[in-house]
Amino acid sequence: MRMSWLKTMIEGKAGEHAHAKLVKYGKGRYPGPRIKLTVRGSKIYFRADLDLETIFHRAYLEGVPDVKQKVKGQIVSYDDRREEFKSVQMPLIWKESKGKGATTYKAKISEVAPFEHVKELFELDNPTTFYQLSINPAKNAKPWKIKTKTSFPRGPKGGEKEDEKAPNYATGTLESSDEMMKFIFNEVAPEVIDKLESEPKSVFIRNEFHIEDIDIPQDEGLTFTEKRKLAKKKGKLHRTITLDDEEYTFDYEFYV
Repeated sequence: MRMSWLKTMIEGKAGEHAHAKLVKYGKGRYPGPRIKLTVRGSKIYFRADLDLETIFHRAYLEGVPDVKQKVKGQIVSYDDRREEFKSVQMPLIWKESKGKGATTYKAKISEVAPFEHVKELFELDNPTTFYQLSINPAKNAKPWKIKTKTSFPRGPKGGEKEDEKAPNYATGTLESSDEMMKFIFNEVAPEVIDKLESEPKSVFIRNEFHIEDIDIPQDEGLTFTEKRKLAKKKGKLHRTITLDDEEYTFDYEFYV
């Protein structure tokens, strides 16, 4: 399985996926995506912001029983990937949308499909594709479920801080096990994976981007939009991880 873009930044191996997540930022400090986990008995309740939802789609597919899955929502891509997605078995009908912003390609889904057909969709994950999909077993197989919003979140309103609202772009429930907790921590909190021995019941992960400098391509043949997409950002990723009542902070430099 491909390493999450967040983990690539932590390990100093950031590539195009991490680059795509930083395109929208100029110089300054910006709140990044957050994760909240609550463990109660045999269940893991999770909440995640945009850009970390696919980690939980993968966690779901890692542990859910191999039975037919109910899938509803849409796949959104900022690149024309219709030919690539012809390789999957799930029927997809794409619609091109040209609005005031960037052109998007959307495929709405409402299917009951074999587990393997669902898994195939995520094997085509890339930096410009978003899986706004809600999934649960077609027949009762509690507690497994993931719900993802089908619209992108707006920024906080004036005077409202992001931390005042819990992450809610993707929410759901997974079955708690040592293997599942290790899977999640390996992708989103590898720095404290050794703390799992203490069996934390509450986990809150916050990320903050400090953009210190921007290297903009000087090629005069490039448009403003192309330069913006290709510009490299230099800065630090500041992370705060709270496990129950214990707080840990980490900083990582990046140039991506």
